[in-house]
Amino acid sequence: MLEVNIKKKLPGFDLEVAFSADSGIMAMLGPSGSGKTMTLQCVAGLTQVDEGYINLNGEVLLDTSRKIDIRPQVRRVGFVFQNYALFPHLTVRDNIAYGIRHLEKAESDGIITRLMENMHIASLGHRFPSQLSAGQQQRVALARAIAPEPRVLLLDEPFSALDAVVKESLEIELLSLQQFYKGIIILVTHNFAEGYRMSSKMAIYESGRIAQCGDKGKIVGSPANLTVAGLMGFKNLLVGTVSQIIGQDLYLEVPGLSLFKIRLPEQMQLAVGMRLTLGIRSEFVRVSAAAEENSLPGVVSGVINEVASTRCFFSAGANLQYTFEAFLPPPADASLKVGSRLNFCFPTEHLVVVGQAGETAQTGSLAG
Repeated sequence: MLEVNIKKKLPGFDLEVAFSADSGIMAMLGPSGSGKTMTLQCVAGLTQVDEGYINLNGEVLLDTSRKIDIRPQVRRVGFVFQNYALFPHLTVRDNIAYGIRHLEKAESDGIITRLMENMHIASLGHRFPSQLSAGQQQRVALARAIAPEPRVLLLDEPFSALDAVVKESLEIELLSLQQFYKGIIILVTHNFAEGYRMSSKMAIYESGRIAQCGDKGKIVGSPANLTVAGLMGFKNLLVGTVSQIIGQDLYLEVPGLSLFKIRLPEQMQLAVGMRLTLGIRSEFVRVSAAAEENSLPGVVSGVINEVASTRCFFSAGANLQYTFEAFLPPPADASLKVGSRLNFCFPTEHLVVVGQAGETAQTGSLAG
């Protein structure tokens, strides 16, 4: 178990985060400059904090109140940098060996050989970093980080420089890495889909703070605020007033549109008259043949053909003042064209509360 509670003053904002991570992969998501990479550097001991506490598996790595600050070299924390940071003058094999030079040669050779086989770079031992592709460099960097058997592996946007095919392959390999690496993995990314695929737990950053942290399913099902909702892909917003609560059903009245029904979220205190924002991901909006629950007439205002679906923008409301987005699969997209008048449905089970009174939002589609 990794427990982190740190503060550090930075130009432009203050980093102040607290979280815990257990075995498996935890993803840190958020805009560039929100403090994700700085958090990794503090955990690794590469950057000093102003105040804080870090405990790893019962060992205190940092406690500013007791002047404890364990050196990076003995924290047993592996770090894979965004640019890989391989030693250009060393071969692949020597790069991997760097962190285990203190071991007997026979033991280190065995570790290196096993890791090179696991990372599918067994034939590249004699090459230098300049002779490797980006994907191969990434595999070497992972092997080098794992060789000393760190208790925590920190990955700073490890797939950002890779093309789609190599990225997909390395994502699969990183997931399979857990078969022989049993430590904690923290993955920094700004890509929601990547973070969701790779992790079981997420921490969502916003200006040096963690806006929400927990099981990824719970975060997607109940974003803490509009910032989290935007990062989670809830582009379509419905802002209105709670008009009725009947049993477990809540009805939201949105000006210029209609009533929208959702199931009353558990452990959320809502009341008639409260202003509320609902959100729905674009892939859950669908075309309905006739008027049904949570549907509204719309006029198609834009169509973009994707590989496996069609991205559709449509206007709705009394004066077509609201614009929404939908990803529609075949055959629903076959007749789509600008100017088409269709009914669009926002299914009850996919509408979630993404903001309460006090947050500023407007009905319509958030900028992507």
